Amino acid sequence: MTTWSELPPEILNTIAGKLHFFEDYINFLCVCTSWNKSSTTTTKNMIQHLPSQFPMLMFAESNTTEDFKHRTFFLLSNGGTMRKLPLPEAHRQRCISTHGWLLTIGEQEFYTKLVNPLSHTQIELPELYMFEELYFDRDEWVYYGFCMRKAVFTSSNPLSDPSFRVIIIWGKSIGFCRPGDGSWTRIDGWEGSLFDIVYHRMRKRLYVVATMGTIYECDIVNDVLGPVTLTRLTNFPGKELGCSCVSWAYLLEWGHDSLLMVVRERHYFKKQDDEYGRYGPYRTSRFQCFVYGLDDGKWSKSASLGDNAVFVGFNSSFAIDGGEAVEPNCIYFTDDLYEPYRGLPDGGGGDVGVYHMADGRIESVFDSQESVFRGSPPLWLQPSSLPVIKGMK
Repeated sequence: MTTWSELPPEILNTIAGKLHFFEDYINFLCVCTSWNKSSTTTTKNMIQHLPSQFPMLMFAESNTTEDFKHRTFFLLSNGGTMRKLPLPEAHRQRCISTHGWLLTIGEQEFYTKLVNPLSHTQIELPELYMFEELYFDRDEWVYYGFCMRKAVFTSSNPLSDPSFRVIIIWGKSIGFCRPGDGSWTRIDGWEGSLFDIVYHRMRKRLYVVATMGTIYECDIVNDVLGPVTLTRLTNFPGKELGCSCVSWAYLLEWGHDSLLMVVRERHYFKKQDDEYGRYGPYRTSRFQCFVYGLDDGKWSKSASLGDNAVFVGFNSSFAIDGGEAVEPNCIYFTDDLYEPYRGLPDGGGGDVGVYHMADGRIESVFDSQESVFRGSPPLWLQPSSLPVIKGMK
């Protein structure tokens, strides 16, 4: 009698043809070793086109040497399940995510590339020497203080779309490039600290939120003769809207004519506090949401996200329709500050959870120590479709 692990390729190929989402593919890989290996031959072309039904949380890298080739993923679908998948491309790499891809930075040469964690497609990008703040800590290869924080795409197709750009925040700098470019192009023209960036697909503009919620914009797709410079779009009227301090903020495309700014507030513990041992130096206490109209230039406070759920952290900020595994009117967040955890021997990053806009309640997404920082933080993977890419690695 044939066992599951002995099914012939033609039957596995039929099974693979019934897959509808990335989550189905992940479950397919986890049945047994032979099914996992079969994905490199009989299923590769099929799974390239599969969309993701829900976001996934990729945990931090394990600190065990025997498990460095794998990452654990938490799936919001299927009632919340964990799966371990091979991802050697991310070993000892600093990672952030956007559009379902990872942007990784190499340990020694500040070597950057895009990696799709499910198809293992890799796209090389220029090195990061254009950033003046870049330096290397030889004792700990982590880049403290001036690290890569955000990345966004101008479109979802890295190879066939001529308008495709990758934009990143590195410390106090912003830059962008296209696959095949020899270097990153700097963007200048803001004041203060950088919080977040978003590319508005309808407006075809890059928007940046910085200190005190000030928003800037620029066009990075059309060819320009001179340096790329941001233009101040609006100052956030925080006091008028009941938000006198913007210590951290995220920016999202919110329909065809608006931006959503999400302000994150944290409570900082003292070392003797009981909560310090569990969460580290701080814990998220509240989020506030504000909408900026791109047509009328008006700000308003939003007490509800409606049927949407927002995801923030070391990923490009995004929103999806709630329902089933994703609760609407909620903010799903991960820890996105490196610096406070330098002195903690066991790592940090426990500030992960779900914030309910209706009543301000915060609940945990999972109960696991897998979320601690050990080189690369936990982050959300945005739903995305894999384009047809030749020469997949």
